[in-house]
Amino acid sequence: MSSNQKEDLIGKWSVEKLELLGKYLAAYLKILTNQSWCQGYEYIDAFAGTGKPKTRDEQKFVDGSPRIALNLSPSFTQYHFIEQTDWRVEKLQKLHKEFPSHSITIYHGDSNRILREQILPQMPYASKKRAIAFIDPFGMEFQWQTMENLAAIKTVEIVLNFPVMAINRGVLRKNPQMISESAKTRLEQFWGTVDWMVDLYEDEQTLFGPETVKRKLSGKEFGRVFKKRLEEIFPHCSNPVLMANSKNAPLYCLIFAGHNANGKKIAEQIFAKHEKDKQ
Repeated sequence: MSSNQKEDLIGKWSVEKLELLGKYLAAYLKILTNQSWCQGYEYIDAFAGTGKPKTRDEQKFVDGSPRIALNLSPSFTQYHFIEQTDWRVEKLQKLHKEFPSHSITIYHGDSNRILREQILPQMPYASKKRAIAFIDPFGMEFQWQTMENLAAIKTVEIVLNFPVMAINRGVLRKNPQMISESAKTRLEQFWGTVDWMVDLYEDEQTLFGPETVKRKLSGKEFGRVFKKRLEEIFPHCSNPVLMANSKNAPLYCLIFAGHNANGKKIAEQIFAKHEKDKQ
């Protein structure tokens, strides 16, 4: 199958996620463009995809996160799009012609390495630049070490799409001894500690004595557990907003994390309105 025939397919929950992202980015730009001290406000997309996914239900193309960011006015001063898959990068390259007045850099490779080695060194605190990074991994590709680097630089806020289902169903088992070593390693890199079992498992008294079992967490509760991890490196983290599928199975949680209390306030207002409208 050629790259032209391949497409990113998304569900209704992803469309909702993108709408929330767009609202936050618009609010972010409104604030930053009025700050005379700011020497640049940049957008980072750590898992950019094709930029134009297709909806599963309606089979229509919608703007992905890169185009949502590019279509905003006022615009960001710089756009960083990272993608590892060859055919998705090929589609992303079309953005240069579609948005010739925007400063776009497309990176082909692992987002962890590219962020740490190429993008973050461009925006030290002394640069007076600020950035918002959208982190939307398919699973556990994003590493805690990279998250720590983002937090330490103090110029970048993040909107994380925390992969509830990918971890809960793809890795965790009722009995932790059943988790494969490779899955444990991936989770340790994502969670940032070998002590993730303390967060995700508990001791349960049975007829045969105490037994370590997976904690029974709702999707939102799962998001709150990871929020506590983020609060160890970011001073301001929002409550998570849950993204669920048509069967109400929890898929992701959107979480804002940054160094600005106002950023958290805006994110939680947007998330709260979304949850109210869905009731």
